[in-house]
Amino acid sequence: MQTNKSYIIIIISLVILASGLAYLNFNTTGSDIPIETADSTSTVSKSFNYDDYFITVRDSIKPEIKFKIDSLERLIKSDTGNYQAHVLLARLYDESQLGLVAAQYVNDIAIRLNDERSWFNAGFKFYDFAANTIDTGAQIYASKKAIAAFEKVVAINEHNLEAKNAMAICYVQNDLDVMAGVQLLKDVIKRDSNNVQANYTLGMLSRRSGQWDKARIRFEKLAQLDPLNSEAYFYLGEAYSSLNMKKEAIIAYETCMNLISSANEDSKKDIKKLIDNLKQKKKKK
Repeated sequence: MQTNKSYIIIIISLVILASGLAYLNFNTTGSDIPIETADSTSTVSKSFNYDDYFITVRDSIKPEIKFKIDSLERLIKSDTGNYQAHVLLARLYDESQLGLVAAQYVNDIAIRLNDERSWFNAGFKFYDFAANTIDTGAQIYASKKAIAAFEKVVAINEHNLEAKNAMAICYVQNDLDVMAGVQLLKDVIKRDSNNVQANYTLGMLSRRSGQWDKARIRFEKLAQLDPLNSEAYFYLGEAYSSLNMKKEAIIAYETCMNLISSANEDSKKDIKKLIDNLKQKKKKK
């Protein structure tokens, strides 16, 4: 009876494996990665233990998925180098909305393959989790794991600017090491002065710290590189307004408003109020 049960588990595992071989074919770019602009003083560090987290979240998995996971985890215990099993486990944990556990398995794959793409996939999975979780402790843990993975990418290929952009965001997101993030971004700009993501992130950092002259330069560059980017014109208008450049601010806000979809009427109304306010200030002067 035990032999039959083991045989069934192996068959199930093989069937599961066949459906997940394409899981890691990520098609991501650094320019898709956002940076939060919330006040960093609101971030409170919390202790986080991954092993405790893992034990807790496993209880939330649906029984039918947990059975598949258990089968695959038994399989990799007897075959630690089974790449496909790790791929499927990552996929199943993702389906269960447990992105951090999925990222751990993607990281295990990167350790085994030790190539640029695998480490980038691992870094992005950790970053993606950090960007979407509300658990500060888990966010910091994932950001540090993402940094470690992106460092591996850069060690293999120092010209991978997507990895440097993503690593920089991880550094600055929770104030882990803002200067290290800035230096990475400056290195990207040095290699590619037209890099949209690096210019955007540096602009947002300048905005957050109230360095409006530097923010203006970055958002002017961004508007030049991506003239249909309404967000770039909004932040450019904000920078001009903060520098008391009212005429330029009005033009930037008007451009932003014209680029925003007609379906987003609330945003258009808010920007119109900013424009009207600036025009009133010009009249008084």
